[in-house]
Amino acid sequence: MAFLKRANAVVVHPRVSGSVWGGIRKTASSGASANLTDQARGILGQTLDPDKYLITHCTIVASVDVDAVPGVKLGTVKVGSGSVVRKWDDYYIQPQCSQFVNNNGDSWSRSVLKAAYPTFIGAHNFQEHVQIEDQSKGRIIDAVARDIGDSLYVDILVATDRKHAQLVQNIEAGKMATLSMGCTTDFTICTKCGHYAVDETQLCDHIKYAKLNTFMDDSGQKRVIAELCGHEAYTDNPDAPGGVRFIEASWVAVPAFPGAVMRNILTPGEVPAAQMQQVMSAPPAQWSGDSVLKAATLRKVEAEDSPPPEPSPLQDAEDSLYEALKARVLERIQKEVSEDNVEEQLDEVMEPNDNIIKESTSKAAGDRYHAAIGTVVKIASSPVSLVEGVAQTNQTFGLDVPSDVYRLALKVGSTASYSSSDLYVQACRKAARRNMSLAEIRVVVRVGSLLSQWEQNNNPTTTHSR
Repeated sequence: MAFLKRANAVVVHPRVSGSVWGGIRKTASSGASANLTDQARGILGQTLDPDKYLITHCTIVASVDVDAVPGVKLGTVKVGSGSVVRKWDDYYIQPQCSQFVNNNGDSWSRSVLKAAYPTFIGAHNFQEHVQIEDQSKGRIIDAVARDIGDSLYVDILVATDRKHAQLVQNIEAGKMATLSMGCTTDFTICTKCGHYAVDETQLCDHIKYAKLNTFMDDSGQKRVIAELCGHEAYTDNPDAPGGVRFIEASWVAVPAFPGAVMRNILTPGEVPAAQMQQVMSAPPAQWSGDSVLKAATLRKVEAEDSPPPEPSPLQDAEDSLYEALKARVLERIQKEVSEDNVEEQLDEVMEPNDNIIKESTSKAAGDRYHAAIGTVVKIASSPVSLVEGVAQTNQTFGLDVPSDVYRLALKVGSTASYSSSDLYVQACRKAARRNMSLAEIRVVVRVGSLLSQWEQNNNPTTTHSR
C-alpha cells in the first residue's frame, strides 16, 4: 500500500512574458521534450491557446542530499526494545539541506527527484486535491529539474482552463495563492534510523512522533528527522521511478514548502502568437559552471514582432537606498577627482542603457516589484533561497544582473552585520577583488538590506558586530 504525499508552493504573482519559461527550459539541468507545443497538444487534445488557458509556472518541490551512515547494519536490526528494517544505508539528510524538507516532514533525495519529476507531465490540475477527473481544472503540460547547488528544484507549467472563470480570476488576483503537488510513494525511509515502511502501520516512532525535530549523529552533526520518499535503487515499479510518482497539482490555500514559489503567470496579450510558438518549441540545454544562482543569468527570447520590454522598476525601488549610499560614495571619490567629474561618473553609471541598473518611469511596475520582493523576503527559507528569489524577481522584471554580483552579496552578507555603510562597501570591494561600479554596489547593498530584513524576521534578537 503506497503513501500519498503532498507538498505545497507559495505563489508569487509577477506578470511576465512566455520567454521566461523558455529560459527556464533552456537552463534546466534536466529538460523536457524538444517541442513543448506538440507535447501540450498531446496532453490537452488541442492547441495550447492562452485565450483558453491560464498558463502558470511554479517551483513545486525541492530535493535533499543524503549521506551514508558509517558502519550501519542492514536488514532487520534490533534497536532498543524494538527493531528497524533497513534496506539502504544512505538516509541521513545533509545539514545544509534541512531547509528543503517540506513542512509536512517529507523529502525527496536528489537522485529520486531527478528520476521521478517527468511523471508530473500530463497530470491533472485540481482544486483542493479533489481528484475527480470530471472536476479537473486543467493539466500539467511540462516539468523540468533545475539545479541550484544545494538542491534540485522541480518547475512545472500548469494550464488551467479559463472556463473555470472564478478560479482563474482568483489566481490572477492573488486570492488563490498556492499550488500543491500530490504524489504516491511506494515506501518511505526514516532519516534518523533508516527504517523502511510501506504503509502507516509500519512507521517507526521517530516518524510517528518526532518528524521535523532534530538529533545529533555520532559525529556531532545536527540532523533533521523526516521521511525520505523512495530510493534510487528501487526498480520494482516501472511507473514510479525510485518508488515515486507525481499524480496531480492542486490550487490550495496553505503552503508546505516555503522555499518554492510560483514564479510567473503567462497571460494572453503579453506574448504574440509567433513568439509563444517560438518559446514553447525551444529545446532544453545543459548548464555549465557552479553558480547557485543559475536562473539569474537567463536571457529573454525575443521575437521580431515582440513589443518593447516594460521599463524596469528597480530605479523606483531603490531610490531611497541609493541616495543614502551616494553621499558616502561621493566623499570617497572626491579624494581623487573633482566634484563635477564625480557627478558625471554617477550620471554615466545610471544612464538608461546600463546593463546592471535600468531606469523606470512606471509606478505600477514599481509597486508590483516592491510587492514581489516583499513576498520573497517573507517566504525565503534561507539566505540562499532569498538571494535566488531576488534574482528570479529581477529577471522577471527585466533586470539583467550578472550572477557573480548575487554571489558577492551572499558572501558579504547582510548590511546589519556591519556598523557602517563604509565598512560594508569596503567588504564588498575586498570580496570582489576588483573595482566595482556604483551600479554593482547599489545591487549588492540592496540585496544586503533584504538579507538584513530576512534575518530580523527569522532571528529578531540577532545582533552583529563587524
